[in-house]
Amino acid sequence: MSAMKIDIRSFLLACVVVSASLCSSLWAQSEVDRATELGRSGDWTAAKQVLRPVLNTPAYQTNGRAWFVMGFIHKELHKSTGEFGSDAPERLEAITCLQRAMQLGMNPTDRAVAVEAMDFLSRSYFREAIGMVEGFTWGSTDEIQALYGRYEALEMSLNPTKDLAPQRSDLSRYLGQAHAMLLESESPRSSAELKAIFEAAIGHYGDALKGNPNDYAAQYNLAITLYNEGVRKLKRINHETSMFELMEIQDGCIDLFERALSPMQAAHAQQPNRLETLKGLMTLHYALSQKTASDAYRAQIEQILGNR
Repeated sequence: MSAMKIDIRSFLLACVVVSASLCSSLWAQSEVDRATELGRSGDWTAAKQVLRPVLNTPAYQTNGRAWFVMGFIHKELHKSTGEFGSDAPERLEAITCLQRAMQLGMNPTDRAVAVEAMDFLSRSYFREAIGMVEGFTWGSTDEIQALYGRYEALEMSLNPTKDLAPQRSDLSRYLGQAHAMLLESESPRSSAELKAIFEAAIGHYGDALKGNPNDYAAQYNLAITLYNEGVRKLKRINHETSMFELMEIQDGCIDLFERALSPMQAAHAQQPNRLETLKGLMTLHYALSQKTASDAYRAQIEQILGNR
């Protein structure tokens, strides 16, 4: 009789444990479903409030579906709030959750949607970086490069064999152009700031050419930036310029014009009949008092124009 009581008690205890486990499982599943339904209705904030507090509980730590739903919720919140920046929290959380879901495993449909969401988030970093280049302001380079870094890391996680060198080179060229445009603007800047902007422009063009030595635009724009810096130095000469300062400025200009020759010649070698490089070479040789070479390029220009 005693043994039977023990067996009955053990049976009842087992039933309670199984029942509690089933209830917990059903409640956990219902939270994923509730968050999904709230998301479908467009209430992403409420969906987050339902799922986020329980996501790290034992019931969800290995639940790929739950992490996928959470990642999608963060992605939609990122879109709806209009947040931006390399450290935008909803976007970062979306990536973390979606990557976790892909590691844990999902059904084929969810996985395809997760990859599509990751691709969207990746491209959002790239678009934002390019947008900042187009509206470039001095001092924003670090954030632009951070955004691009996020894009590149996410792209490589999705496609490890993808060659991103061309895009990296293009971004460097865009940054070079953006800095060069600041030098041409009429905004008042200190000499130290102008020097820093010029050096940054040259550095970015150099990075672009390391990635793509045959980048015509980078070669040509590098040459023009060097030449224009020399012209700016010459324009600083006035009646108050001392003989020593004059000699120093002239030496600096010659150095810049000579440095500009190599990328201009490289650009010309790629497109020998392009007028802009012919004019560039004519002007550079003239600035360096190399009249014979300058006249030779002038003759080529006249011949091309005469044949039109």
